[in-house]
Amino acid sequence: MVISDTHGNYLAPLACLDDEGGIDLIIHLGDEINDGRMLQNLTSIPVILVPGNCDHDAREPRELCGVLGGQRIFMTHGDIYRVKNGLDALARKAVSEKASVALFGHTHTPLVLEENGLLLVNPGTLMAASTHRSFAVLTVTTASASAEIFQAPPHP
Repeated sequence: MVISDTHGNYLAPLACLDDEGGIDLIIHLGDEINDGRMLQNLTSIPVILVPGNCDHDAREPRELCGVLGGQRIFMTHGDIYRVKNGLDALARKAVSEKASVALFGHTHTPLVLEENGLLLVNPGTLMAASTHRSFAVLTVTTASASAEIFQAPPHP
């Protein structure tokens, strides 16, 4: 499960977990990384934390790249690569890291886009004030990666 921009609404990811069984890892891409820490404490699911531009006290690195499920995945909040102005810089960085998947947030707009062999995924936002709250489920195997956007349940 990939989430971003929860902005204090840690209850929304919990509700999404209830609706979406079989999640074995949560990736929180920042903007209220403490929500990700709450998920670590409230669930038995491992959580990867990547701080965003609103996570001023975070000690975790602002970007990560590693192999998950057989695919090399680049993870960032996205502000560093100015994703609100386009995805070229993000895509170049992911390719330079030899990643097949780039996960990012920041825009609050969900996106799944495959371009030149790179899967770009933005889960959207789970912020309480948003009328279009969403998250992504990323499925990876050694042979492929795919993602799907889901609307969050109406509660929390």
